[in-house]
This record gives sequence, C-alpha cells and structure tokens, in this order.
Amino acid sequence: MSTQTLLRAIVICYWVILGMLVLAPSQPYVAAKHLLPRPWEVVVFLSFGPAFWLNTRNIAVQKLHWKPIVLLAVQAVAAYAIDMKLIHVVATQVPFVLPARAALIWIVLEYIPITAWIYWVVTTGGSGVHYVNSPILPQPLNLLLSYLSLYAFHLFSYFQGRLAVAEARGRREAERLNTELLATQDLLAQTSRLAERAYVARELHDMLGHHLVALKVNLELAQHLVTESAAKPPLADSLALTNDLLADVRNVVSKVRSQPKMELGQAVNTLLKNITEVSVELSLPQDVHVSDPSHVHVLFRCVQEAITNTLKHARARHLWIEFSSDHHAINLVIRDDGKGVATLVPGHGLNGMRERLASVGGSLAINPASGQGFILTACIPRLVGLQA
Repeated sequence: MSTQTLLRAIVICYWVILGMLVLAPSQPYVAAKHLLPRPWEVVVFLSFGPAFWLNTRNIAVQKLHWKPIVLLAVQAVAAYAIDMKLIHVVATQVPFVLPARAALIWIVLEYIPITAWIYWVVTTGGSGVHYVNSPILPQPLNLLLSYLSLYAFHLFSYFQGRLAVAEARGRREAERLNTELLATQDLLAQTSRLAERAYVARELHDMLGHHLVALKVNLELAQHLVTESAAKPPLADSLALTNDLLADVRNVVSKVRSQPKMELGQAVNTLLKNITEVSVELSLPQDVHVSDPSHVHVLFRCVQEAITNTLKHARARHLWIEFSSDHHAINLVIRDDGKGVATLVPGHGLNGMRERLASVGGSLAINPASGQGFILTACIPRLVGLQA
C-alpha cells in the first residue's frame, strides 16, 4: 500500500468514526453547528467521504477543472456544518485542485467563515472549537490567540498539501523524463545498429570486394598466359571459386543494406507508455517507414516536444498523434482539445522544432485557435530521401 493510499484511508476512517456520532439517533453530535436542516446535514456529511476519495485519486496529475472544485466545496460545507476539524482536510486538498495563486485565495476566503465562527463561539461560550479563554487575559487577546491558533494549524494543513503535491508531481515528472530517456536510448541503439551495419557493408564492398575483383582479373590473365595444360584446371577452379566468393560478398552487402529500417513506432510507443495526464491516440500505419535516421530523430523530437507542451500548457484531455504519407511527403499531425491560444508567441520548443524540420528540408505549420485546441503539422518531403 502506498503512502498516499494509507493517508486517504486514515481520513476515511476518521470520517466513518465521526459518522457514528453524527448519525446517532439518540442524541445530536455536540460539535455540529446545525446550520442546515437535519436531512441536509446528513446528506452533506455523507457526501464528504466520496468527495474526498475522488479528489485525492491521483494528485500527481490533477488539473484545474470545475468538478474537483465542486467536490472541494461540498467538503467545505460539511466541515462548516458538522465538524470544523474537517476543514483542515479540505485545506490539505486545496493544492491538489487549484494552482498556487488560486489556492491561496481559497485559503483566505476560508478564513472569513472561520473567523466569524470563532467570534461567535468565543463571545457566546458555544462549543465546537478549542479556544483560548484565559481569565488573566483580556477578551480581545483571547479572541486573537484563538484566531492565530486555528489559522496556524489551517496553514500547516495547506502547506502539508503543497509538499505532498510537489513530491508526487516531482516523482511523476521523473518517471516521464525516464520514459523519454528510454525512448531516446532506443533510437540511439537503432541508429548505432544501422551505422554498424552500414560500416560493415562498406568495408566488405570496398576492401574485400576490391581485392576479390583484382584477384579475379589476375586469375583470368594467368589463365590466358599459361601454356601448360596441367596448370589450366587449377586456374579454372581458382577463378570459379573467386567468382563465387565475389558473388557471396555482394549478396552479403545487399542483405546488410536491405535489412529493416529504424522503428519509429517503437520509440514513440515507449515515449507514451507512462503518460496518464491525457488520453493519447497514436495513428502510425504499418506502410509508413522512415529510411533516414536523422528524419526519425526529427519526427521523434517533434512528438516529444508536442507532448511536453500539451502537458504543461494546454489543459487538454485528449491528444492525437497521426502519421501519414503520400507520393510527395510524410506528414505528422499532432492536435489536442486544450484551450489553445489567441496570440501565439513561439518559444524555444516550437522554434527548435521548426529548425529541426528545416534541417532536413521539412516545414512546420501551427494552428493555435483559441478555445479549439492546438494543431501542429510537420511535413518532410520525399525529395530529401524520406521513404514510406
């Protein structure tokens, strides 16, 4: 069991125990403020547990969305209406759901009902909070110390949540970078194998092949110059053997050069393996092949950069990666259903993508329609050696 699951289970256990008191028919829970009618009080309390469990499913990939905010609000209402101890659980979740600035605004807004509640409890002698009530201190100071004590614990819960989010998302980012490293290593291994095969083919052709050709020419010359009939059969056998060796060398060179090319799909699938923040659909038909390692690397880097941009900026839920080819070029279209941008200011990533494509004769088209997602279209012509 992971630490995150254990902590969630502890909160649920507290909620269940609290439920035995809140839902007890014999007498009402003394800590409850009874701000709501009894049926609504029960409904709100019973909603707290499921809302908490849903909101803390995967804090590493939580993104700004209205549903987690509604679940957070449901828990806050339950805390105000039933037991203020639950508000600290809510404060811990705020960093899971909201970005830093919005989270701080939420915490400040939470202080308004907390402040009013403490003031009411202290001035009326009510229950539901442990407040400072020293007879040797003036009432305003007791009230101030009561505020500070609860605010301090509330902030502690909030920053505890921020630490949990930072740790979870840092671990998630490390996993993503490790996946990118594995995919890059796979491409490098394929490139190394292709380079080694090309080197072996060149050496066989340039060295052994040339020597065999020279040997064949000399044997043919010797066959014409020899006068004794007893020497002709061995020369003929040697010439035939040389021809066979030369044919074998040429056959080996052809096989080495005609082996399957780099597997772009294998590297891209490795890259996508641990991505859960968005739903990714990859379309790479089997008849789309890339013959040049440099082109494979360019296309792979385009996919990598597009994924990074989508995760960081797009707030998308789906990402589509589509490869296609025709008689003139191979095309890569990457699109998402995120927020898009009204005015595009290309950063280092998009500029680097365009430069990589330009280095192999390709081009990049960008469609950043605001509110309609983001579309990248990369194209590399066949004229620079790309085959499909």
